[in-house]
Amino acid sequence: MSKIKRNILKKIDLLKKIEEAKINQKAGNVLAANNTFQELLKSNGESFDVLFAYGLFCRDIKKFNLAKRVFLSLINNFPSSISSYILLAEILRLENKFNDAERILQKAIQVDPNNGDLLYNFSLLYFASRNFDHAITYINKAIKLSTNNDTYKLLKSEIYINQYNIDEALKILEVLKKKKVLLDNNNEIRVDILRANAYIKKRNYDEAEVILLDLIKKYRRFELAYLNLSMLYRDKNQLDKSINILKKGISLSPNFMPFYTNLACFYRNSGQLKLAIETNLFIISKNKFDFNSFHELSGIYDFKNHQDELNFLLNTKIENLNPSSKIYAAFAISNLLHKQRKFKESAKYLKVGNDESLKYRKSDLSLKVKHIEFYKSIKFKNSKNKYLKSSCNYVFIVGMPRSGSTLLENILSLNPNVIDMGEVYFLEESVKETKNIENVYGIYQKKVNNQYETSTIYTDKNLFNYIYCPIIANFFPQAKIINCIRNPLDNILSIYRANFLNQTFSFSLPDIANLYIHYFETMREYKIKYGENIYDYYYEDLIDSPNKVIPEIINWLDWDWREEYLSPHLNKRNVFTASSAQIRKKFYSSSIGIWKEYEELLQPAIEIIKTNKILKAKI
Repeated sequence: MSKIKRNILKKIDLLKKIEEAKINQKAGNVLAANNTFQELLKSNGESFDVLFAYGLFCRDIKKFNLAKRVFLSLINNFPSSISSYILLAEILRLENKFNDAERILQKAIQVDPNNGDLLYNFSLLYFASRNFDHAITYINKAIKLSTNNDTYKLLKSEIYINQYNIDEALKILEVLKKKKVLLDNNNEIRVDILRANAYIKKRNYDEAEVILLDLIKKYRRFELAYLNLSMLYRDKNQLDKSINILKKGISLSPNFMPFYTNLACFYRNSGQLKLAIETNLFIISKNKFDFNSFHELSGIYDFKNHQDELNFLLNTKIENLNPSSKIYAAFAISNLLHKQRKFKESAKYLKVGNDESLKYRKSDLSLKVKHIEFYKSIKFKNSKNKYLKSSCNYVFIVGMPRSGSTLLENILSLNPNVIDMGEVYFLEESVKETKNIENVYGIYQKKVNNQYETSTIYTDKNLFNYIYCPIIANFFPQAKIINCIRNPLDNILSIYRANFLNQTFSFSLPDIANLYIHYFETMREYKIKYGENIYDYYYEDLIDSPNKVIPEIINWLDWDWREEYLSPHLNKRNVFTASSAQIRKKFYSSSIGIWKEYEELLQPAIEIIKTNKILKAKI
């Protein structure tokens, strides 16, 4: 037998054994698959086919560190194989190690600059890190190379959805929907999921609901459709329906854990804290490394009856965890140590969690300041008379996060004529959408009317609407603005403790302090310009003297008095903010002055706050 023939037969035998391992893996027999791979590695440890298949196997069973070593070895020994770079970068992306993933892809593009899948993975990376401009650039390059690749176009539509470029996203999706014969089944489903997401972002909830219900009808056990439908009902403030659809999903797929994660969150939002605790504990019983659930529990439960779980969390070596788990674990441990009044230890973990977050998410401080300064500089014509009558329907609650705003909205929503909209983005969207700023009121009003029942009063608690005070004063002239003010260092500490994933300035104490000063000085300027529209509400004053402060606020709003305003903890409304558990309690003062327990940690913020004479006096 010739050497060539022997090599061919050896290769065939090798591929058969690899296929045998894959079949065992697919059948759930991971041990048998691993045994086969170990035999192959002993006899063919330098084979590209064996190493590549083994790397995929390790990735699939979530042995990420081993998979990374395998793919790195393949890159070193077979540098022309682009797939190895892509798979290594994919794992790093899943671990939120965006900078490391980017470096690997940059190496790959030097090998093959015109590889469509490589460009697609660049786009996926930038999409995951929320750098949507870069993501669009790279997906456009990939589409240019493969104009008929539906997967590339689907990612482009998803990027557009996240950029709120909804109409462009729907154009892509409608074209793909019409050519569904050419799509594989997975892409066909994904088209419908993305169409539903686009309509949700557009607040066309009826259209989105039809799509998701059709998917459920067609694919009865399609978990993602149930999950997305539950979030649609959440966005409509219909938490009962959210909870019911999740329970239906669980009855069909009881092992799909994202159902329970959402369910626990919705129980907390609706004030059903006992059920929220039980559900998170159930999640942990299935996966003790689910640190997201530990983090959720740390805000609402002391683990009094679950010492084993508490000990596991407190004894976790967080340095060995992946970045996402490390962040959630650090915040959870910090919260529990805070409750135990072990403030120095709490501060240590708090810094670990925020520093880790800042490694993977760039602070948005400069963007926020630039945004604020832009609107401060605009000169508006006087249009007050045009909107004089109906703009009195709106109360804008503004300020820094964690400044007592949820408590305030909870008080105001006890007025039966109030619809509390929560943290909606209607004003920001209206400003961006209008070509003529004088039309902003009409666009905003239409958004409110499309989503909410007719009412005489609406509260809008998007705190960063303080940026738009000049617009509110000019185009909502009878609207009320309540500015929520809290002791700067208590406020800064509370933001730093909150793990705000979508407010990346919150991971840096200097950035929080700088934004606080900028906010404070901006609102002082606006108070001079638009004083008749703005009421300064001080959180500490309300906690200290609710019987005095609450009537003053109600009187300023020119509302009739109701005794219920003094008992906001009895309010049964749904709350979707970080304070959703805390507002179920009676007025409490334990958080006032708590910054002094973290004074060493807060030194960078303290030095910045001292640069403002008024704020310095509050320290």
